[in-house]
Amino acid sequence: MLPVRRSTAIAALMVLTQLAACSGSDAMKPGGGEASLMVRADVTGTPVALVVIEVSAPDIVPSLVFNITITGGVAVGTITIPAGSNRAIAMRAYDASGVQTHEGSTTINVQAGTNPSVSITLTPLSGGVEIHATLGSFAVTLTPTPNTLSLAGPTTVALSAIIVDEKGHVVADTVSWATQNPGVASVAGNSTATPGLVTAVGLGQTLVLATYNGAVGSAAITVTQ
Repeated sequence: MLPVRRSTAIAALMVLTQLAACSGSDAMKPGGGEASLMVRADVTGTPVALVVIEVSAPDIVPSLVFNITITGGVAVGTITIPAGSNRAIAMRAYDASGVQTHEGSTTINVQAGTNPSVSITLTPLSGGVEIHATLGSFAVTLTPTPNTLSLAGPTTVALSAIIVDEKGHVVADTVSWATQNPGVASVAGNSTATPGLVTAVGLGQTLVLATYNGAVGSAAITVTQ
């Protein structure tokens, strides 16, 4: 039978060893847990029929692969990945025949819970327009869109911004409004409760944007004579 002091020391040593083992395991998975990220990409004007997302990292073996389908010219979906650092996100777009048309990538740190949105640009492989995608905990949708205004009237349209989190819950909060080309249309407004009021300024086309935590929603505006 071990003396009381020696048995107590051995027990303490075993506890310290277990704690060290747990600490080492946590260190291999920075942040721990999982994160659900919303994916949104406007593929209007492209032949894209499917977006493939591949997530890789030293502690994600094999890589995770997700398919995002297209509805109404927009790729929208949610992916769930382990939280941690240096998550390599590769996005590829394919047409209906399975031919790759675009690609883009970025590397981000992901934490369990809410994550700010990041932008990924998918460049065309053989001509065409770029695809701008966002990846994060929120998505912003503008309605109505697209819109055609006339310098002779109607000269204005009110856009509503809908913010949705990764669980599909509507978020009532402030968005930031902007216009891509103030020479075509201006926009005023500062929240979801106050719609963005778009006013025709000159002939042409532009995008009106609403931004929330890095997530961007856009509406096409065309001004005619």
